[in-house]
Amino acid sequence: MSEPVTYQPAPQPQAPQESTGKKIAKGIGAALLWRLVIGGIVVIIGLGFAGYKYLQGDPTVKTPSVGDCITDSADADNMKVVGCTEATAVWKVAGIVDGSYGDSQKQDETHPCMKFGDSWESALWIGKVKGVTPKAADTGKIYCLGKK
Repeated sequence: MSEPVTYQPAPQPQAPQESTGKKIAKGIGAALLWRLVIGGIVVIIGLGFAGYKYLQGDPTVKTPSVGDCITDSADADNMKVVGCTEATAVWKVAGIVDGSYGDSQKQDETHPCMKFGDSWESALWIGKVKGVTPKAADTGKIYCLGKK
């Protein structure tokens, strides 16, 4: 009697093994990609916040009302609403009118603050500027100021 013949299956080809260097490179690439994605999100959020602050103005700055006193400054951005009894108070808001930057610069009887008679001496315009400097047509509010 003869012995049974057993057949062994042919060895299957194996997928090529990835080298350690390639594995490390893939890991570094994935880490860099995630850092870029997270960094991009942070930049977008930061730009959005800065844009919002720029478009909305500084919420900590109080806009004057009639009867409020403000400090004096060569730059209107540095003027602040203060109590009328404070030593830094120089101007008192006599009235507020809607108007353009050009209206606030008038030097004659057509100035919008003329309706407040002798109670005003100067005017402060606060509005939205289309560009770097105010143009005559830019609109906002004209604060008619009298000495405190």
